[in-house]
Amino acid sequence: MLDARSDQIQRCRADAFSGQMSQAQRMVKRSRVDLKAGEVGDNVVVPVPLVDRGRGDPRNILGVILHRDVETDIYTIAVKAGILHGGYSRNQFDLCPQRLLTEDVSLDKAVSLRSAVIEQSASGGQGFVKCSCAGSTKCKTNRCKCYKVKVLCNSRCHSSQSCTNK
Repeated sequence: MLDARSDQIQRCRADAFSGQMSQAQRMVKRSRVDLKAGEVGDNVVVPVPLVDRGRGDPRNILGVILHRDVETDIYTIAVKAGILHGGYSRNQFDLCPQRLLTEDVSLDKAVSLRSAVIEQSASGGQGFVKCSCAGSTKCKTNRCKCYKVKVLCNSRCHSSQSCTNK
């Protein structure tokens, strides 16, 4: 009776494994039909996660495909700031119908997605700098957040007090 139960468990495990493998093959086949493979030189749009961008930063960043590994289907993407770290699979970016970037990309350094977004940002990247210095002489040292990142203090920092970093 115990042997029959273990045989039944083994058959169920084998059936579950074969069902999972067939499901994976169907998913891969469907994704290959839905997502056309990108070619070297194609322009792509890489979405930027919410935690990697500031409030005023764009939701996507433009790039160019530099290399495609045919065996693993992993892409190397370059943006204006440099070559993005790591590889991207086809479902992590969208292809652009037009060629917007050609020689505008930098190939001399590797950068993370967050640093590439910060470099192209109009507002300085993730978060807005705001200090809370109390006196007028406090904004002359690196203890002041604004002074440390070489940004002038603004009305959000200490609105009516005088400041040497305004």
